Amino acid sequence: MAVFAFVLLVAAAPIMRGGNRHVALILLEGAAMAFLALGLTGRTFTFRRPSLDTALLLVLLTSPVWLAIIYLLPLPGELWTAMPGRAEYAQVMSRAGITDTTWLPVSLVPDATATSLSAGILLVAGFLAGYWLSLPQLQMVVKVILGLAFIEIVLALLQAAGGTKSPLYFGAAGGRPMGTFANPNHLANYLAIALTLYIWLAWTTLARSRNRLHLERGTDSRVRRLAIWGAGGLIIAIGLFIARSRGAMLAGLPAALAALALVVIDATRTRNWRVIAPVLGIALGLAVAMVGFDFALSRFRTEDLGASAEIRNLLARTTLEGALQFWPTGAGWGTYETVYPRFQPAEIVGVANYAHQDYAQLLFEGGIFAIVLMAAFAWLAGKRTVLLVRTARRRRLRREEMLCAICGLGLLGFLLHSFVEFNMHIPANAIMASLLAGIFLRPFEDDPSRTPEQPQEAVAND
Repeated sequence: MAVFAFVLLVAAAPIMRGGNRHVALILLEGAAMAFLALGLTGRTFTFRRPSLDTALLLVLLTSPVWLAIIYLLPLPGELWTAMPGRAEYAQVMSRAGITDTTWLPVSLVPDATATSLSAGILLVAGFLAGYWLSLPQLQMVVKVILGLAFIEIVLALLQAAGGTKSPLYFGAAGGRPMGTFANPNHLANYLAIALTLYIWLAWTTLARSRNRLHLERGTDSRVRRLAIWGAGGLIIAIGLFIARSRGAMLAGLPAALAALALVVIDATRTRNWRVIAPVLGIALGLAVAMVGFDFALSRFRTEDLGASAEIRNLLARTTLEGALQFWPTGAGWGTYETVYPRFQPAEIVGVANYAHQDYAQLLFEGGIFAIVLMAAFAWLAGKRTVLLVRTARRRRLRREEMLCAICGLGLLGFLLHSFVEFNMHIPANAIMASLLAGIFLRPFEDDPSRTPEQPQEAVAND
């Protein structure tokens, strides 16, 4: 039953502006808590002497709880006023006649912090789904994600055909196609992750049926199946180009191409780039040609890049300046939209809801605790990367190892895209990234940390 709760979560996440609405968050958090409750029911754990990796994993998974304790429990007013960046607010409250400042929480906007940390339940659920679910269950989840991705592409095409006044934007400002998301960049990021998952599903399906097709139907049937899978991947790539997200084209798409290169290396049993490079070039060229080179690359004009980079750099720089003012505690998770106007320069017009640079915003809101979380994950991801690289040098990657490698590449694309966007704050994309992270760090079949209830899958490609 747990897997169906998670399927509900990933299916509902993109529908309401990528889940980035309060009503949507309530529904998603309910599905996430149902998955966690069902997933923990009947699960037995073997308690051993905790390793560093286990401790870091627990730090990440329990972070919504211990961060809530740090940021929401009231502190004495004198201590709060002495904290970095708080004295100015104490003066403003005094001038406004607010005298009841005996106990105050670390967060400058406690309600926003409570909402933000509650949304962390979605990330924990996504990670544990990737970490816990068996390979057949993950395949079912991936198929649902891919089905949604194709629906998003169809909707994006209809939006493009209907023009900026199309009712299919559902009240959002028309322009570049965005599917059910509120921003074309978020749609493109979603599709980039979906493309890496599609490549894994294609690889595992074709690898499993390779010998059977050769014996029963011959080479022609295998070529047809390969062509069908290739066409599906081409459609997802076209959807990504239609959104015309520079970040996705420069981060998510190369990550997907790297996953494709990994699959080609496995299929051809060669690391000769004279074979691999043409395959990647043809795949990329077909996707660009089908949407038009001018259309796909129009947002890379020098004047557009310069204007966008100038604003984003200014936004990131002033965000980091604010982070220094609140160091080491930060302003509080989820407080950026309310607190940043204090540092917003006149050149940035309107309300800056997000920093458009996830890492700068994490430092602004979470201070040293954001660094702790990033460092913990970097340690775990670095160890897994070294293990996969060493394994790939000795022999071909097995089925579960290939899944980890492909999802690691997809996660890398997401993390790189987050340098110029705020995908970490879009629930649908954050859940997908957490799922990739859980898969990337999941224990292998011979890993002693695997619990008894985690079934061992047959290795399809030893």
